[in-house]
Amino acid sequence: MRILLLSPPGAQIYIRDYYCSKFSKSNYLFHPVDLLMLSGRLAEHHEVHVLDAMADRIDFAAAKDAIETLAPDIIIAMIGAVSAEEDCAFLASLYAAQRRIAVTGDIVLEDTETWLKQHPAIDAALLDFTSEDIVRYVEGDTDLPSIITRRNRQRSNGFCRPRNREYSIPVPRHDQFVSRNYCFPFVHHWNFATVLTDYGCPYTCTFCNMSKIGYQFRPVDNVMEEFRFLKKLGKRELFVIDQSFGVCRERTFELCARMQEENFQFGWACFSRVDLLTDELIAAMQSAGCHTIMLGVETASPELLEIYRKGYTKEQIRKAFQLCKTRKIRTVATFILGLPEETEESANETIQFALELGCDFASFNIAVPRMGTPLRQKAIRECLITPELVTMDQAGSHIAMPTRHLSKQQVKKIRDRAMISFYLRPSYLWQRAASIRTWYELGEHLSEGWYLFKGIWQGGNHEEE
Repeated sequence: MRILLLSPPGAQIYIRDYYCSKFSKSNYLFHPVDLLMLSGRLAEHHEVHVLDAMADRIDFAAAKDAIETLAPDIIIAMIGAVSAEEDCAFLASLYAAQRRIAVTGDIVLEDTETWLKQHPAIDAALLDFTSEDIVRYVEGDTDLPSIITRRNRQRSNGFCRPRNREYSIPVPRHDQFVSRNYCFPFVHHWNFATVLTDYGCPYTCTFCNMSKIGYQFRPVDNVMEEFRFLKKLGKRELFVIDQSFGVCRERTFELCARMQEENFQFGWACFSRVDLLTDELIAAMQSAGCHTIMLGVETASPELLEIYRKGYTKEQIRKAFQLCKTRKIRTVATFILGLPEETEESANETIQFALELGCDFASFNIAVPRMGTPLRQKAIRECLITPELVTMDQAGSHIAMPTRHLSKQQVKKIRDRAMISFYLRPSYLWQRAASIRTWYELGEHLSEGWYLFKGIWQGGNHEEE
């Protein structure tokens, strides 16, 4: 079979992968991890092609022409809540009787059967892009635990998401994801790869859908095989897109030790959690090449941390950032503004906390009621959104909902003020300039700064109350 792995075109730069779609607020775009994970498994049995129209800035007409010329038997496409209308319209235009179209994305995680009924051009929805079921689907099977198909929309087999078990994948076909437009502000070189060593998240933060997809991890030997392939391809940096690097402590130390032993000399950045980081773990990660850790802070309000089941305290947050600073590991703190309980006071407290932490970068995101999350249920129950709300963007290109105390416009202004307060400090600008190590970093920082503040200068695109 001829299979096309597709990242569809879009009017903006969208990140749709890993069930967490968003607008690329600083113009970065890493490799589409859903498609990467599928590529190795499918390539063992079939002819696989990749079209990343988003990375290569291919417009709708040119992308459609390229696909019709290729004439794939099956298209597996990423879609997202941030670009739902565009994605569905484009895929509908590709529909042909002899062709199947399957999708992966956050928008299909909730009430998948109804969604398929509403979109007749789509044949199937993938609920786990690491599963072996994709091979059976390509071969025509419809009774698949992790794939809901048009011919078998009922989940009669009761798909149960695996938790705390190992899974292996064939080496992803990184050699087919070759666009020079892939970029990420927290790596040191343009020649980087995106890798996933586990899947999902064992934590239960109620604004996030990651806890709903289970948690699995790859054996260290399986990851090493992929790293050796990346070394042969000449990759110099990695973006490790695991949700919480370090969950399985013994495995993490083994992984770091093996990376050091095999002398890959990759530099890398990853996500982790403040309650996972110890000085011993940070030292092991640093010895294996880690230079940047992204940590979810979310809010400075102890009450909101508890309500949304973050599982850690402000003191643990401070300690983790201090440990990283002592080890000279760069840190990225991520925040969420606009949760239903947010007030002007709690938002100001969060902005001040961002300044106090001493993090190298801060990402101020907007709360979005993602499909399948308790936050969405709360937002509907409190009439902050309607059940029909589909399109949403945590990057803030538009505001999905007000809070109990703040309008959408007020939430937007608070986010803008947070960015200005953090990034336009003279001391911060000097520190950032002094820390730049490569021409690539200089270009990325300049580009990132331009796109971050472009929306503020232009007034943004937000809805009024």
